[in-house]
Amino acid sequence: MKKYMILLLLTGLFSFSACSDDDDSGKDNNDPIVGTWIVTSVDPASINIDACEEDSTITFNENNTGNATFYIEETNCLPANTTGAWSNNGGDEYTISVPVIGDLTGSVDFNGANEFFFVTDNGITITFQRQ
Repeated sequence: MKKYMILLLLTGLFSFSACSDDDDSGKDNNDPIVGTWIVTSVDPASINIDACEEDSTITFNENNTGNATFYIEETNCLPANTTGAWSNNGGDEYTISVPVIGDLTGSVDFNGANEFFFVTDNGITITFQRQ
């Protein structure tokens, strides 16, 4: 059950449906999270993202929208595509609304320009590298 909750978390995490209260559609977003990223690890390692040859990716767009493609062993490595929105709550705190689970808030820790860690409030760490 825990394995499938993490799978739902990952899939839902990037189903994005949260919007920022101060969303300015015409304003450039210089947030360092903007770009295309590859999921390199999940801790605790309750799902195996390395079982599939394809890399799971997520793109955070400047206009606070995003899309993602996941390849997870539990789905026989078939691509799962999602779209939605993301928001920066200020500083390093981000919120993403996850279907079934609800709002997911966590902090982002950038390790230079090409890697970041998303640490959820419930202790799951997802590591990303810039594609």
